[in-house]
Amino acid sequence: MTELIAESLEYLADTEEDVYTKIFDAFYAASPAAENLMLHMDELTKGRMLEEVTRLLMSTDVELEAAYLDFELRNHEQAYSVERPMYRQLFNAFAGVIRDLAGDRWTPEYQKAWEARIEELSSAMEAA
Repeated sequence: MTELIAESLEYLADTEEDVYTKIFDAFYAASPAAENLMLHMDELTKGRMLEEVTRLLMSTDVELEAAYLDFELRNHEQAYSVERPMYRQLFNAFAGVIRDLAGDRWTPEYQKAWEARIEELSSAMEAA
């Protein structure tokens, strides 16, 4: 699964578009409440956030991430009022932008890999 996600991410090398902005625009469209929560964040912090999302998407074992996910969730819920569904919305926004950038190179296998990983991560986060 992670191999297909990595392969699909290679399409980012072919674009000159501001991928981070596209991802956040898609995320905010899906979750206006998240946009309000993130008004204070600078571009560097948002970039780090998406780097961490990418790392999670590429993780070979979500169960090994349990302690990190637990910390992340508790910290963001208590300190910033982040709601758990926002994570799934961010993952879906990320996938949607990659799919759009890949265009006709996007395959059903990529779609299945992304859906499976998003479900796996989201379920782990919602269960934490």
